[in-house]
Amino acid sequence: MEAKEKQFIITEKWLEEMRACKAGLQAFKQHFPNGGEALEVLKRCGELDYTDFGIWLVEYLPPIYPPLVLNTFVGNLFYPGDVHIKGDISTEELIYIKGNLKVDGKLTVNKYGVVYSEKYCVNAGEIDISEYARISSNTKANSISMRGFATIVGEVTADNINLSGNAEIIKNVIAKVINFKGGFILGDVDADEIINNDGWIEGDVNTIKIKNINGGEVGGKITYKC
Repeated sequence: MEAKEKQFIITEKWLEEMRACKAGLQAFKQHFPNGGEALEVLKRCGELDYTDFGIWLVEYLPPIYPPLVLNTFVGNLFYPGDVHIKGDISTEELIYIKGNLKVDGKLTVNKYGVVYSEKYCVNAGEIDISEYARISSNTKANSISMRGFATIVGEVTADNINLSGNAEIIKNVIAKVINFKGGFILGDVDADEIINNDGWIEGDVNTIKIKNINGGEVGGKITYKC
């Protein structure tokens, strides 16, 4: 990870002024005794799994860096700005960024992977999220598939959404087609077609066609589009 324009040098004095935690200060002094450029420090946080310190730095670093453009990456990613991934990416780790995340291809998040955008925008061509993985952001994609205990905490917009198991979307959803095989949407839903097989929609539904089967329920009111 390289700074292409501006740089910010992290020093022990700056960390103390910002009231960094004791563990973070110790790790920094061990690996950067003479100080270090912010992006190099963030890179080392990802490599050594210093996730708490990496998150803290993203929150406190000045927003001076240009968008980070990658073809792909492995492991944790911390960045104090926007990130653009040109291809597909699969992660079981932590993506924590201060800006927006754009993925041209497919974003796969599984196991205990977490994707967090402070600007609340993750935009991908396709999203597959499973097991205990989580996206903490408003999310847009052509298609979204969620399984296991996967969670999206944010507003969701997609053409097609497939939910199964205990997967859940915490806020409102706009889609063309939603297929439930279990799963939960805890906000309002606006979709042309909904097949609710053993799923639960807590909020109101605005749709052209809805089919509730095998115990699928809607907690709010259902209105139909003309």
